[in-house]
Amino acid sequence: FEVQKKKGLEGFAKGLGKGLLGLLVKPIVGISDAATDVMIGVKSTVEYKEEHQQSLALLKNQLRPRRPMYGRDKVLRPYRLEDAAAATLMLRTRCAGENYLGHMDMNDRVALLSVNRLVILGSRGEEQLNLKYKHVDRVEVRPIKQEDGSDGWAIVVILNTPRRNGGEVEVISCQSEQEAVDLCSLVQRGVNLESHGNLVGR
Repeated sequence: FEVQKKKGLEGFAKGLGKGLLGLLVKPIVGISDAATDVMIGVKSTVEYKEEHQQSLALLKNQLRPRRPMYGRDKVLRPYRLEDAAAATLMLRTRCAGENYLGHMDMNDRVALLSVNRLVILGSRGEEQLNLKYKHVDRVEVRPIKQEDGSDGWAIVVILNTPRRNGGEVEVISCQSEQEAVDLCSLVQRGVNLESHGNLVGR
């Protein structure tokens, strides 16, 4: 019985000593762990910034715009600077995120065609027309009278859904008959892609 009392008292003293030592040591270990974690975070942040600066430097030193991928299937074609520049310009319009289909320089305007829509930008980059192919019934080339009374050419887009302003037709004036034919052909390609995509999706 005396032996058990002695061991119990000894065990109590050992346990109390370990507890007090842990009470002092554990916070110090926790503080050093926290300091280590902070240093790891700082190191990661510095490394990320260096990588980010390197990738920004690559972008600044890029000699030409990125090659576009054409159509819904993202077809790769030989590099054309005009297409790459138009695809880069598309990223700043409502076409951003949509696959490149084509473009047309219309003297004081540019027509950008994605696989979903036609956007026409004015000479200062302002959006003059935004037309989704799913709203197009048909496209035609027609001779028109210009505002100044002279003869001209345009593509007439007949819509299957009226615009918010109630209009059911969009008229896009062109510099020449050939320009109207070329633009009509591009828009028709987009409309065909849209209708084909809807048939496949059914």
